[in-house]
This record gives sequence, C-alpha cells and structure tokens, in this order.
Amino acid sequence: MNLQRPLAGARASVSIHLIEPHKLVVEALRHVYAQDPLLCVVADAPAVDRTEIAKLRPDVIVIDLDGLPQPIEEAIDACESASPQSRICVLSAQARPRIMQRALSAKAAAYVVKDTSPQMMIEIVHSIARGDYYADPRLAGAMLRRRSGRSNEPNELSGREFEIVRLIADGLSNREIGTRLSLSEKTVKNHVSHILAKLKVNARSGVAVYAVRNGIVS
Repeated sequence: MNLQRPLAGARASVSIHLIEPHKLVVEALRHVYAQDPLLCVVADAPAVDRTEIAKLRPDVIVIDLDGLPQPIEEAIDACESASPQSRICVLSAQARPRIMQRALSAKAAAYVVKDTSPQMMIEIVHSIARGDYYADPRLAGAMLRRRSGRSNEPNELSGREFEIVRLIADGLSNREIGTRLSLSEKTVKNHVSHILAKLKVNARSGVAVYAVRNGIVS
C-alpha cells in the first residue's frame, strides 16, 4: 500500500488507546507515537475494558494480538460495541496470512506486523484515522497469489484486473505496475478505476482489505 502523508496542518490530532499486556511494549509504542505531536496515547490496558473504552472513545485502538487473553474476533467486537467510531489496528509478531484474514474479517481497519518501521507505524495510524485501511502487503500479496480460479460473474475481476489487484497489494504504484505488465500508466489507472468500482471501495488502500474480507482470496 502507498500511504501518502498529508501536509502538516491538514491533519487533526489522533487519540490512541493501547491494548497491550507487556509493559515493555507499551513503553516502546508510547515512544514511537510520541515522535508525532499529532498523536496522543490517552491510555493503555492489558486487556479490553469496555467501560474505559466507552469513556475515552479513542480515535484508534491498537490491539496487540500476541498474549491477548481472548480471540481477536471477540476483542474487536468488544471494542466496537463500546466505541463504534473507533478504528481498530491489530499489531502482531505473526506474519501469517490466515491470522491477518481473521483480524480483517472481524472488521479491523489494519493488520500490522511488528517488524514494521516506527515511521510506518505512525503513518498507518494517521491513515486509518482518516478512514483508510491497511493490510501488510507481504501477507496480502501472498494471499492473493494463492487465489484459485473463479467464475465469470458480471462483477468478477478479469485476469488482468486480478494481476493488478495483486500488485497493488504488493505495494506497487501505477507506474511500477505498468512497467511490470508492459502497460501505460494511463491504462493501469483505468484498470484501477474499474477495480475500485467493481469492489465498491473508494481508494486503492482498501483493495487488499476488501479482497481478504470478501473471499476474493482463497
């Protein structure tokens, strides 16, 4: 995914609630987010606390999947019921496509592997706070490459469109996709517009997430 950072001053401050059982990781995350003056960690807790979340109503809830005392689906559901407008970012050391699929299918806005750079962690929080989505391109691309053949329904992606979806999931720009597939950048842009229309998403950042949630991947 290509996460473009908007101009400073165009962004509003973002409140973050950390659900993290390990104090060392809490301090590390606080340090990362403190690098951006528009990010504010308002609280942390070792597990989901509906009462606290309902009181704080944070913009973003970061849930560390590792050591979570309940299934990720239950944790996300609890957060959503307590604060429906909060966006959920799942963090984990598990670089496993199926784990990511579970989190995104449970309506997480992002799945981030812990080897992600601190700067990208900051960008992802800003991105999902704006309403975008993020799926680790290494995992999303792998899932899309394993997709089996599908029927030719009216809204089904064509073979070429599927190739482009896979490359979007791998994090390539329109120009890079054109180079890879020997297509003009304008042709790729047209394909991307058709893909967004077929998948009913507004931005390319949501393509891989939509594919995971809706069974386009196998």
